[in-house]
Amino acid sequence: MNWLSLHLAWRYLRRHPRRKHLAFSTVVSIAGVALGVGALIVVMSVMSGLEGFIEDSVINVDAPLTILPDSGSSFMMSEDLLVTMETLEEIDLASPFVQGEAILRMPARGVDTGCRVRGVDPEREFAGDRMSDALSYGELRLTAPGGGDAIIMGLYLAEEFFHSVDDTVFIFPPRAFFSGRGHAIGRAVLTGALETGLPVNDETLAWVHIDLARSMYLPEGGYSGIKIYPAEGVSPESASETLTPLLPAGTSVRSWRELNPDLTASMELERMGAFLALLLITLVATFNIIGTISRSVIERRKDIAVLKAMGAGSRLVFRIFLWEGIVVGIAGVLAGTMLGLAGCWVIGSTGLISLPDVYSFHQNIPVHVSPMQVLTVASLAFLLSLGSGIVPAMKAAGLDPVRGLES
Repeated sequence: MNWLSLHLAWRYLRRHPRRKHLAFSTVVSIAGVALGVGALIVVMSVMSGLEGFIEDSVINVDAPLTILPDSGSSFMMSEDLLVTMETLEEIDLASPFVQGEAILRMPARGVDTGCRVRGVDPEREFAGDRMSDALSYGELRLTAPGGGDAIIMGLYLAEEFFHSVDDTVFIFPPRAFFSGRGHAIGRAVLTGALETGLPVNDETLAWVHIDLARSMYLPEGGYSGIKIYPAEGVSPESASETLTPLLPAGTSVRSWRELNPDLTASMELERMGAFLALLLITLVATFNIIGTISRSVIERRKDIAVLKAMGAGSRLVFRIFLWEGIVVGIAGVLAGTMLGLAGCWVIGSTGLISLPDVYSFHQNIPVHVSPMQVLTVASLAFLLSLGSGIVPAMKAAGLDPVRGLES
């Protein structure tokens, strides 16, 4: 009986049994579902790709986890405890830093500008060629070739200094304007520039050796924070749980999302808004399916009456028109999935659509196709299509055969 109902449903999807092609209304219904599914897959994949790209760019600078003081701007931690953290199986790297605001001045170019200065341990911060891919030009070193301190700037910050490699930069922290002590002022040679992936960092961030930064900001010792990189295959949550018992009093571990709440909320809101907007398009397409099947019920009233007069039960009639919704849904989902995957390939690989020039470090729009997201979109569209066939199918199942023969 199931095969009979499917066979009749397929015939009813055509305008007339002798025609071998689908009726125009059926094509429109399938196309509506396909366009909705395809658009959802493309938008969700692009949003996932952008989120992944932004996350990688943030992690390049801020790490997945960071140990920060609960109050104040710094905290004390022994070197032994830092080494103990690095020996944990869940931790790949722990990189301490000292950070503060400063005015950079390059007398040779007559340039002054404000920035954030971050002092790091180069052996930890640049371990394993980390950040080497972000090096735009120069060298990834915080020691000048002839000795002394060096400074690496974000690419756009370095542009303000005309990319003057080997020129001397003076670093004026806030305390330098209120103290006559010369040690509060830093001096370093520009050795290179990094393009981290986020303009906000490339415009305002500069790296120096942690000893130089400590002399300017924390002469009493301590750290502004410690960046934590979990080992491969270890989630940030698991690494955080392992670290928490070892932390000094008054400190806590925070994820990059917690440190960037506005950015995280913006990404989630954009993804939710795009998903809901395109879901409405798919929902509208399912109403078209309801209209198509309802019209099929009206056109097939005599056929339904004859089937019931021959002994067909209401369940068979219900399955016939429910199958129409299922067939349209499956066809639309399959076509939409192929259309969406093709669209993702075109956007991510061909360069047909590119990012603005400010994102020159990334040629194409980043696209990440998640099998789970594709399955979710396809399942949701199919369920909507299935639901759209239930109401007209129930109407057909309840049709009075006598009235159907009379009409």
